[in-house]
Amino acid sequence: MRVEIIFLSSGGGRWATITQKKATGGFRIHTEKLKMHIDPGPGAVVRMSQIKINPWNTNTLFISHCHPDHYTDGEIIVEAITYGMTKKRGVFIGSLTAVEGFGEYERVISNYHKSKLELAKPLYPGEEIKIYDCKIKATHTKHGDPFGIGFRLETVFGEIGYTSDTEFFPKLIEDFDGVRILIANIVREKNKKVRGHLNSNNAIDLINSMSKKPELLIMNHMGLNMKNPKKEAEYISENTGIDVIPAELGLKIELLNGKYIYKLKKVKI
Repeated sequence: MRVEIIFLSSGGGRWATITQKKATGGFRIHTEKLKMHIDPGPGAVVRMSQIKINPWNTNTLFISHCHPDHYTDGEIIVEAITYGMTKKRGVFIGSLTAVEGFGEYERVISNYHKSKLELAKPLYPGEEIKIYDCKIKATHTKHGDPFGIGFRLETVFGEIGYTSDTEFFPKLIEDFDGVRILIANIVREKNKKVRGHLNSNNAIDLINSMSKKPELLIMNHMGLNMKNPKKEAEYISENTGIDVIPAELGLKIELLNGKYIYKLKKVKI
């Protein structure tokens, strides 16, 4: 049995996406049966090639909301899932806007591509679905996309939470209380604010408000103004009492029974 989280990005937001000074390829979760790519922004397939992940080894796509740093390589991932659109295979789950479109937000995966998937399903906060050997439950966000979601994924070695893009609000505490690993999209340092996003102090407030804190917080989706992610991770750790590490291209976390290990495959961006 195995549960792995593999990062193809550390960056997010417009400036990181445009400059690619921080990678924006999303991340992956692998279990024995689930091979899921989460929020494949620009460069996702290039980053997979760089760290030698086989794109054909994907059976699930998750897109949290309709902003391009989270979806632009999504159709290429669908082509990998379906073996170049030759087999009806795999699952696409995401926000209503990402899957079907709503108002000014157009769907991010074409009907042509969805036609080859076994399931394309929008999730609303609180809804859950079984996928392969896991169960995924959509969580709340407060962001530009009104239907954006994060998730809480139940695996054999505990739950993995992903905030997606959101500002801090009380619902997040309930959504992520008790997860073993929390991946939080933290754009700015300390108390520097950006509407619709978390900063380090927000992450501290979130963790300290939980009745059962996670073992590990992974800082993800950092903006270009996050100058020293390792120092910021130390700051959050000192103020929460839990382990905190910043995401990097090539970072792999392996969950085991009672412990986790992590490795970093250094890649030049």
